[in-house]
Amino acid sequence: MLAATLAMTVLAVVVAGLYWAITGLSPWPGLVLGEIAGFGFGIALLSLSSPRRRR
Repeated sequence: MLAATLAMTVLAVVVAGLYWAITGLSPWPGLVLGEIAGFGFGIALLSLSSPRRRR
């Protein structure tokens, strides 16, 4: 779960930064709010698809 949260955070920052660098427009509020909406879904998908530890 921690790795998925970190991965989604890094992805959101990279996408917002690239958008700002390429277009010169602030990614707030449209892109950032859209990323926040997809954040939980992305964490769930990454957590469900990660390998499990066997005991």
